Amino acid sequence: MKYNSINVILGLALITSSVFADALPVRMKDVGKMFEARENQLVGYGLVVGLRGTGDSRQTSFTESSLTNVLRKMGVASSSQSYGSRNVASVMVTASLPPFVRKGQRIPVTVSSLGDATSLSGGTLVITPLLGPDMNVYAVAQGNVLVGGLNETSAQSRYARNQSNSGTVPGGAIVEDEVPVTMSDLHHITFVLDSPNFVTAARAIQALQGAGFKGAKAIDAAMIKIPLSDLDSTDLVSAIAQIENISFTPDSSGKVVIDSRSGTIVIGEMVRLAPVALTYGNISVRVTESTGGAAVAPAGAGQQAAAPDAIRVEEPDNKFIYLNPSSTLSSLVNSLNEIGASPRDMISIIQALKESGSLVADVEVI
Repeated sequence: MKYNSINVILGLALITSSVFADALPVRMKDVGKMFEARENQLVGYGLVVGLRGTGDSRQTSFTESSLTNVLRKMGVASSSQSYGSRNVASVMVTASLPPFVRKGQRIPVTVSSLGDATSLSGGTLVITPLLGPDMNVYAVAQGNVLVGGLNETSAQSRYARNQSNSGTVPGGAIVEDEVPVTMSDLHHITFVLDSPNFVTAARAIQALQGAGFKGAKAIDAAMIKIPLSDLDSTDLVSAIAQIENISFTPDSSGKVVIDSRSGTIVIGEMVRLAPVALTYGNISVRVTESTGGAAVAPAGAGQQAAAPDAIRVEEPDNKFIYLNPSSTLSSLVNSLNEIGASPRDMISIIQALKESGSLVADVEVI
């Protein structure tokens, strides 16, 4: 049972290998998008009210100033008054404005604490303008904040789970201004891949030309141009929909992604391992205070000194393991499973294999 976790992780990679072995195609719209149809980032500063004593303390001065300003505009407070309520928290509100969105439509927003609030659970975001990079208002957010974490305290204990200082407001912002989608190139439809890859771009061109878009060509590893002359000018929307629905098989990943915090390892299909011999093991040093044995009395002292500490070094008897995988991901998974290491040890083993040149892949630690 000790090594079940790593077997599950590597077993997931084995399942991924069998899926890719069938060469399942994907749609163009799933690996890229039109160059002109891009999202825009929005941000705003606001207040979350209605908290149960978990908001910002009086040490967060900008929360007190913001609350005073809001109440003064509503005719409730004067500039000389101040408030130290723990039921209010200052937050940054962020959102993405999708392309083709229209006035009056709703978009979700993310709310994140700025001060020393312990939890936003149960709070309500009050009306908050959301600005674009040009500092113009494109949406206005307001609504109940949904938090996925808990942070509860009592006189004797504290319980925390997940993140309670940020949350979401589904459909919490109403779009007030549109960002028009204009085609910078009046002669072509420009399609951009999410992950630049020359092999994927070449396969996409083959699929497009096979579907009747003979003039399609790749500018580089990410950008594909399709002449408007290949499209049905009377129905541009249907032509673009046809392009997005064209299926092809993208290039597989040759990357190992490691999450060092949770010990999760994800291995791409094209990762390969050259024949290599390795061993692994942990050396543990234990220092314990001896309570028995003869005591040693220092010269001139009337008290006995404690016996010297006992130092014990434990090192497991590990042997070299010879790994001789074939050119498949399943072989790599089986070879790594032979080692029988924990996820934490496996992270170090993968990094060492990469340094030795035996692991042919990009290793990314997140």
